Amino acid sequence: MPLYSSDYAAAYPQVAKESKDAIAAADAVLFVTPEYNRSIAGALKNALDWASRPYGKNSFTRKPSAVIGTSPGAIGTAVGQQHLRSVLGFCNSPQMNAPEVYIRFTPGLITDEGEVNNESTAEFLRNYMAEFHQFIVRVYTALPRDA
Repeated sequence: MPLYSSDYAAAYPQVAKESKDAIAAADAVLFVTPEYNRSIAGALKNALDWASRPYGKNSFTRKPSAVIGTSPGAIGTAVGQQHLRSVLGFCNSPQMNAPEVYIRFTPGLITDEGEVNNESTAEFLRNYMAEFHQFIVRVYTALPRDA
């Protein structure tokens, strides 16, 4: 995806339009982010900019969201997650702010098949996803999609 520029407002690149449309069609968005220099990855910020523009066509408006992260440190994504929450707040995306998730990534945590290899982490994530589901239901109860 090219770097966002308002110069593209009249003719979005196809890849940006597809990403924007996928977000608009989703029930909610779960962000899983690393942290670089105490912020989110530049590619993620660029994708957020494309999806939230042009003015009046923000794909995140009233779209439930949640943020989790993983790093080698115990709370290595805390600052990056807060930065992302700030951006999502500006984009008018209702956010599930608790529980917060900082997963310490260790070798072997994820199997080659994509399964979480640590039972306590897997259980925590199952509970988190159940809570996220309930959050999505609450958001759409308060803010119906067609309202």
